[in-house]
Amino acid sequence: MKNNFMTSNSKFLPVLVTCSLCLLQAPVSFGQSVDWKGITIDVEATHRVAVEHQMVPDKNGFQRLEIILSNPGDALLTIKEIDISIPFRKTLSEDLEVIYGSSCMGRRPMLRETVEDDGKLSYSYMYEMIRSSEGEYLLAGSLSWRIFLPVLTVSESAVLVYSDGEGKQLLPGESISYEPIIIRQAPDWIELLNEFGKAIALENGIKAIKKTGFKGWATWDYYGRLFEVDDVIGNLDALNKLYPAANLIQIDGGWWTERGDYTSVRPDLQGGIKAMADQIKTDGKTAGLHFDGFRADLASEVYKSHPDYFLHDQHGNVIVEKKQLFDRVMNYIYFDYSHPGARAHIAACVQQMREWGITYFKVDFMRYGLESEIKQAHPSVTKVMAYDPSISGVERFRLGMQAIREAIGEENYFLGCSAVFGPCIGFVDGMRTGGDVHPKFEAFSERCLANSGNFYLDGTVFNGDADYLVFREAADEDERVSRDNHKSGGSLEMHEAAMWADYNKIYGNCRLQSDNLMSLRAERKELVREVFEWPAMDESVPLDIWNHAANKQDGFELILAQQGDDIFLGVFNWGDSPRTYDLAAFGKNPALILEGRHSTVLTYQGTDTFNQLRRKLQRK
Repeated sequence: MKNNFMTSNSKFLPVLVTCSLCLLQAPVSFGQSVDWKGITIDVEATHRVAVEHQMVPDKNGFQRLEIILSNPGDALLTIKEIDISIPFRKTLSEDLEVIYGSSCMGRRPMLRETVEDDGKLSYSYMYEMIRSSEGEYLLAGSLSWRIFLPVLTVSESAVLVYSDGEGKQLLPGESISYEPIIIRQAPDWIELLNEFGKAIALENGIKAIKKTGFKGWATWDYYGRLFEVDDVIGNLDALNKLYPAANLIQIDGGWWTERGDYTSVRPDLQGGIKAMADQIKTDGKTAGLHFDGFRADLASEVYKSHPDYFLHDQHGNVIVEKKQLFDRVMNYIYFDYSHPGARAHIAACVQQMREWGITYFKVDFMRYGLESEIKQAHPSVTKVMAYDPSISGVERFRLGMQAIREAIGEENYFLGCSAVFGPCIGFVDGMRTGGDVHPKFEAFSERCLANSGNFYLDGTVFNGDADYLVFREAADEDERVSRDNHKSGGSLEMHEAAMWADYNKIYGNCRLQSDNLMSLRAERKELVREVFEWPAMDESVPLDIWNHAANKQDGFELILAQQGDDIFLGVFNWGDSPRTYDLAAFGKNPALILEGRHSTVLTYQGTDTFNQLRRKLQRK
């Protein structure tokens, strides 16, 4: 049964501008209230759903669409899907450009298209921003992801929002709130996104984030899952010689006996995690540990003992993803965190890690806690069967996040990885904001786009993490390098490695080296030291998103950063040919010429403030 509601009794905060992009039905002056006509909310459910909505003033000039969904009947109902349309005052020109905000770590980075484009990635779980011909910008975004996952897109006539109901049930007389959608128009797109980030933090109760400056080493990019104790201790010693002030060693995936069995350690890791953590702490460093928080393996003891802790398909079969890796076959299965036993299991695992001495937790593959991601990976799965069928997949995910966060403890560090950002917000301290790095130049521009596209979240909602410092060439590898295709046979020339070093100087506050420091050549070790000597930035902003983000490899070239009173400009030529950059506003005369695949970080010597300089430099 579908319910279609078109109401016009909603009020919102008017704005002064009346350009073609404006959502208003008619021009108004500040302080005057008008009806927002034509909003439609279409709910498909097993029985009729009563819908109320209002557009109300929110913080910082945003207008906030609030929607209440209720069950007016006397029978249980199940929500199948929700479609929302918020009309523009007039039809948009098809050639206007739209930015779809990055939704997750690597698969859906920021994307710039025109209104008429309708590709498979023309949507966002976070926001969309339209640029008018008059230089105004309209942003529509979601503030929360508690029950549903809003999918935002745009047509010539409206902002469109869709959510899969994921089987959310309402008891007779029960009411729930849909995720608040906010809208604002402004002349400065960077300021608009920064205010959006603040609004997300306010909505999710984030008053402050942990200020950290991690510098250290991790096992993953060189050794993959097959590291040994000697690899960890050898690189710890090399790190101490290279940079004695380093403060973190992270042990990545592969330490467990089977995925999901996180209280048992591979028998060939002599002394287990505790022995390595003790050595790390003895050297004055934080011990970090990675685990897959939302999946196990069919071979795991937890599955054999408790198959009811895992999600099943419409036929009652456990959902399994079979994957052939270079050394073994994986059979991934998905924790059902609506089951209290599954939550107790993962909490007990984290508690064991804490007893081993771990205080930094990297929880990976978080996207696979979401029903939408599981269904994308398994097209034959039409229905996910969970222990508690009354809640949505997003709610189930957040129960898992709550269990993990509480087990980690507020005093310890929680880094999210491979995640869809929205439902994680409010739980994590840090977030990997771009895909995995590997020792190939082609990876870097894509990671620049993905990471810096989330600048408005970094430092406001969570700490952005750009992934590892990887600087090696094949000549820096020995027989211990992973046989994974993405890890062996590094091809980075020195100037290409230097570009990734420059980028990490101005984005992120967790800088972990992940080559083999025992075999990395001296000039490349010097790059590591150079990055470590830079302080973490207070703010880092890409100035040219409207010139880039046309595809995943179209990285930003101008990034302005600030640390205290110091201001820096990173200039990155990701192309193969020389480029000229007119940076007169930055005080750089004559123009800067960079060879292909080269970069530089300039220090500002003038008197402008960061925001004054940003406005002069940012590309409209």
